Parts: sequence; structure tokens; C-alpha cells
Amino acid sequence: MVQKVNVSLREQSFYINRMQGDQPSMTNHHIHQDYEIYYLLEGERIYHINGKEYYIKKHHLVFIDKNLLHKTLVHRKDNNVYDRIVINFRDSFLEASAVHLLKQLFENGPHILHIPPCKREGIHSNLATQLKEYQLSQTDKDIYLKSLLTQLLVESVRLLESPKTDRNFSNIQSGSKIDIEAMITFINGEYSNDMSLRVLSQKFHLNEQYISKLFKKYTGCSFIDYLNAIRINEAKRLLNESNLKVNLIAKKVGYSNNVHFWRVFKKITGLSPIEYRSHHQEQKNSNS
Repeated sequence: MVQKVNVSLREQSFYINRMQGDQPSMTNHHIHQDYEIYYLLEGERIYHINGKEYYIKKHHLVFIDKNLLHKTLVHRKDNNVYDRIVINFRDSFLEASAVHLLKQLFENGPHILHIPPCKREGIHSNLATQLKEYQLSQTDKDIYLKSLLTQLLVESVRLLESPKTDRNFSNIQSGSKIDIEAMITFINGEYSNDMSLRVLSQKFHLNEQYISKLFKKYTGCSFIDYLNAIRINEAKRLLNESNLKVNLIAKKVGYSNNVHFWRVFKKITGLSPIEYRSHHQEQKNSNS
């Protein structure tokens, strides 16, 4: 039986995190709208990605496309050594001139690269600088992070294209994709358009009542709660990162009625869109 699906929502276009120590297996698969880069500095893991399992070792760099189900598990219970860095980002975070790199690294994947010894120092330095910059609130922080991320992507594409690069990772087993995974992927990509149980029913040729039960069972929330969570999370990101007017943001994330958007936004966040933007700006100013 397929386990519950967790949906990861981030309010920012870029996120980086390092985790060290004893890290148990993830209980549930999770899915998100961001691209993910996973680098294992120490240890061994089993990576479940879109119904398949991959054996990940030290110095493996993993590229996971957005809207793919994935989770990591302990490879050997007697080995507690674990050190990894994860980057999540939206394509909107990159400059237009760098977006083409995403197609090479993330489509038709997952792509898993074993970083050769001669490249490790440069990769480690890049990731360490990204972590440091992300944790500080210095002037032009995003510009610097975009530059560092782009450098990492360029270097990775060159490794991917190099005939000398070791891409001999193990695909342990395959599995089938269930209905809920396909529907979550569809919603994550189309949430700004007309979206309802009826739309899903027509798209996937499934009964609306069945879809409703499926959502509650695998995500822990109703379809409409899930859709609102996706839309409001994107609205929060736009309020934080753009100067768009609130009514334009409402339309951009899929709400044709501004009053309904305000009501849903306040119910989820406890603040109105204007209060949320003002609060975020105050925090940003106090940290700079």
C-alpha cells in the first residue's frame, strides 16, 4: 500500500540546508514545486524517486525535477555517518540566460553524478559559500546566490556531458505511479487555472467522490484545502519577492474573486495580504 504523500511548500524562491549526524529514513514520500539538488558529503542512502530506487554514495550529486515524488532512506542501519546539503529553487530565481541549464540537468532524469576528485574542492567551496550567504542578510544577497547557483549548474552540465564522468548509479527496483501522484503533479503545474474536482475527474477519468477520498487519504487534507495551500503559498512568495498589486497576485495564483482571495489568505496566514507584505518588509529591514 502506498504511504501518505507530504507536500513541501516554501515561501521563497531559493532555499539551502545542511544536515549532519544520525538521520533516519523518511516515513513518507514528499513532493514540491521546486527543483532539488541533493549532495551527499558523507554516508550512504537509498533514494526513492518517482517509483524507482537509487543507491546514493558519498560525493553523489542528485538532480530532481519539480513535482516528482521522492524520499531518502538509510542504506545500512549500522552506519550512522550522514552529511548532506539540499538546495531547492524555482526557475524564476535564475536569470533568463541560465534557464536552459534546467532542461539538461532535470528533464528525463533523475540525473545522478559522482563528482570526480579534481572537482570536489570547487563544488564544496561553492556549496559552503551558498550556505553562508543564505544564512546572512547582506546587501545584494540574492544576486550573489543566483551567481553561485548558476556556477554550480554550469559545472554540473559540463560534468554530465563529459564522457569521463561516472554515472554508474544503481537502479534497484521500479514501481508504478498511482493516481494521487499524477493529480498532485497536475495541480502543482496548473493551480493558477480553473481547477476543481470536475476538472480532475475529466482529466484523469475518475469519479469526483473517489478523487475526494483519495486526497484525504494520501495528503491528510481535502482537495480544496490542498489547492488553497498551493495558491496561497505562491501568493506569499509573490508578496515577498515582487511589487505586484494584491489584485494582480490574486489573479496570478488562480483567484478570480479578490474578496474570496483575501478571505482564504487571512484564514490560512492570520493576516491580510497587505498586512503580510508589510510584516515581511519590516522583518527584512530589521535584518539588513
